[in-house]
Amino acid sequence: MVTEGEGRLIELPGWSMLVKIGADDTGGTLSVVHGHMAATHAGPSEHVHDGHDETFFVVAGSLRFRLGDSYHRVDAGSTVFAPRGRAHGFSNPFDRPATYVVTLTPAGYERYFAKVAGHFKRTGALPDQATSAAWMAETGTRPALPV
Repeated sequence: MVTEGEGRLIELPGWSMLVKIGADDTGGTLSVVHGHMAATHAGPSEHVHDGHDETFFVVAGSLRFRLGDSYHRVDAGSTVFAPRGRAHGFSNPFDRPATYVVTLTPAGYERYFAKVAGHFKRTGALPDQATSAAWMAETGTRPALPV
């Protein structure tokens, strides 16, 4: 059991993720991450996962999701499924912070964000595109083509 506030914290500028259940906890079958994104945050670069699915539940606020070739405003109480092989991404262009819970099946992509956060903590900057793409590739993820 993981209670309120417990988990492994991943902090990025304007965006934090609390890994409630990770790959190491489930033998790689499932991760559950509780995220908070500041208002007007650009979110992660749009991408495609070749090896896992993501299911997002928006708890508070609103997020903008890319799913395939279209964009959608997703408000609190809504669920978004981003299957493997489908381009997606999310951001918070709105004027209120947003909170969400995402499950990853199978688990492990949280390790990419932990690497990015570690890099930021060491250098004070986010990794360049080439480094980010290389780390994404380690988890079977690639940048999405523009819409």
